[in-house]
Amino acid sequence: MPLDYLRELAGGPFPLEVTAQTDIHKVAVLVAAGMVIADVPEVGQPGMAVVRELTGLGRATVKVKVPIEKA
Repeated sequence: MPLDYLRELAGGPFPLEVTAQTDIHKVAVLVAAGMVIADVPEVGQPGMAVVRELTGLGRATVKVKVPIEKA
């Protein structure tokens, strides 16, 4: 889940290279949500994502303890 991954990213260090495709997808979702600043490859293109930093929204989200619903 992208929010769980955001919590993992919060510890840094930055920049952080992300190579696993599932994690690259999570980074792309977090970029779209405005929670991280990162370079991500175009959809369907090979490559890695580079997370530069968490945004203010990302840092605030990490601080809030939101229970995660299990499906």
